[in-house]
Amino acid sequence: MLIDIRAVALGSYRGAANLSALAVPPTGSAPEDYFVPMQDWLTNFELNTGTRTIKPYDTSPAGQLANMVRGQWPDIPTDEAQLQRMFGFGWWKQDVQAATELLQKAGFTKNGNQWLKPDGTPFEVRVQVEGDAIPTPARAGTAIAQQWSRAGIKATVDVAGPTNGQRSGTGDFETAINWTVETQGGHPDLSFFLDSYRSDFIRPLGEPQPPRNTQRWEDPRLDALIDRNRSIAFDSPEIVEIGLDFLKLAVEEMPMIPLMAYNKFAPFDTTYWTNYPSAENPYAASGPNWSNLRYMVVSLKANPDAPK
Repeated sequence: MLIDIRAVALGSYRGAANLSALAVPPTGSAPEDYFVPMQDWLTNFELNTGTRTIKPYDTSPAGQLANMVRGQWPDIPTDEAQLQRMFGFGWWKQDVQAATELLQKAGFTKNGNQWLKPDGTPFEVRVQVEGDAIPTPARAGTAIAQQWSRAGIKATVDVAGPTNGQRSGTGDFETAINWTVETQGGHPDLSFFLDSYRSDFIRPLGEPQPPRNTQRWEDPRLDALIDRNRSIAFDSPEIVEIGLDFLKLAVEEMPMIPLMAYNKFAPFDTTYWTNYPSAENPYAASGPNWSNLRYMVVSLKANPDAPK
């Protein structure tokens, strides 16, 4: 609640970020499968700060970001549904007072502008980023570290560079900007990443952890959801129900702080082939350098007007 997500979006993507308060990106079929059905639950979600009960979810960032960048891109729509799909459905309010109450509830105290841990030592944290190889998350991590530091938590950016994968896998970090969720995009089944979250895959710190659950989140309720997901067909209606239960559990436990989808721009040449994924037909993620390419290739259509 110390993060101003608008500043993070502007600093990392010049505002063109698709925000997500849920542990799944708002891409492909996820808006209709998960984000639209979750809005009432998120809006009514309550958090006890130790002093009062608040509703921390905010549906306004999409419109605010659109207004902030409309001077650069005047053709940005004004329709709320379109803005939600471009900029995200919502995120958590920046509420410094609520964050203060939550820290105090956990035993933290403040000396001047410096937060102290329950043992009296300064509350400091390293924010690990990969660096120039993937600059967008690095800029996001830097923006967050700056915001935390201004709020009294001394945060320093730790550029891991080529060691990022190794350090993430072995748990050699305090907090990191990383991919812990990867979806297929065109289908609500979350097993593509969720299966690796089962507790029997968790390794001790110092040993390589299978990809995605690098935060080593362990919860018997999570295992039960994964086991249910393993036991049903890929196209079962229960798939979405399991996905919704997972997303609610991830909000309640907050083992990670979802930020945004990792947007990439993928140009396609339609001289010979058409029907690539698009905003109008998002049947798969559009990155051809990823495993979803298998869905894309079989969906392409020959251009009847192609040169002979």
